[in-house]
Amino acid sequence: MNIKKIYKSIFERKELWDYYNNIKKVPDLTNSCDCCDFITDYIKLSEKSNTLLSEYIGSLKQNSAKRLSHIVSTFFFGLWLFHHKTDKFIRDRIINELGGLSIFNGFDDINKQFTFVWFMAALFHDLGYPAEETKAGVKLPDNQVLFENSVPCFYETVYKDYYNYRNCREHGIYAGLIFDRDVCKIREFQERPNSDSLLRWDKELEILYHYVAWIIMSHNIWMKRDSDPDILIYRQKNLTPLILSSEKNSEGMYKDYKIAFKDYPLFSFFCIIDTIEPMKSTTCLSNVDIRLKGNKIIIKTNDIDYQKKILSLNEWLTPTFKDGESIKIDLG
Repeated sequence: MNIKKIYKSIFERKELWDYYNNIKKVPDLTNSCDCCDFITDYIKLSEKSNTLLSEYIGSLKQNSAKRLSHIVSTFFFGLWLFHHKTDKFIRDRIINELGGLSIFNGFDDINKQFTFVWFMAALFHDLGYPAEETKAGVKLPDNQVLFENSVPCFYETVYKDYYNYRNCREHGIYAGLIFDRDVCKIREFQERPNSDSLLRWDKELEILYHYVAWIIMSHNIWMKRDSDPDILIYRQKNLTPLILSSEKNSEGMYKDYKIAFKDYPLFSFFCIIDTIEPMKSTTCLSNVDIRLKGNKIIIKTNDIDYQKKILSLNEWLTPTFKDGESIKIDLG
């Protein structure tokens, strides 16, 4: 389906994305003011505005307006693929993963709860970006995020070393820690007897906050193949868990991937969407066509830079290859 039609179709299915039933306006993804308002309004409706990350939205609008479009596009594009009308491969596996969380025990409609999980991951994931733009770097907060297995366990051991490797300027790690710290404080405050909130705020929600926080913390921690010219630096910086083998099979495809969709469907899906959503890489939306067929996302585009962006998934996340005029992302 043409990308413009994709956005139009998910915009029209408001029941799938307006979790709090009170968003007044569908955003124009090319308009930074619209995207800024959408993010601000959604977070306000969730009663999660009292976070340090929310304060950065205005800075993004002023200095990195295109990133606001990327954030909102990630939200909608991911929901379209998840709620694909004919192919349920992605949805079924993510629902199975979320269904294993104790927070969702007894929930009949985890499809709707996915929107809650997805909005937190998508709309918060890049809000820490202004901290990355400081030359001196930013010290991480000292809170520890309980590990809830939303990402491979090696991220728990490498995120601090990776943050130091990036000279204390890595927006994902920073944002994930801030998100977890602040929303847990909000939850605790709102649970008090004198709170007038009509939303759910019981302590069990913190499991989900930790779950999402690790996705945000890990999404921008990059892996390298052992053939990379700079691989020695990773070894010196205690980042060997992020090194992938360059060994290939008889078909010329890499054997080694550490974030398999079958093992971590939500995190893998998030990383894919964060990479391939078009607003971050192209303005030629009319020249992008995307389909979901079984376990493959199939993309056609005449934008060379966007093609390279999609194909980069092959180096670190999942087998991705050209097949005629199409690029196929194999979810396994």
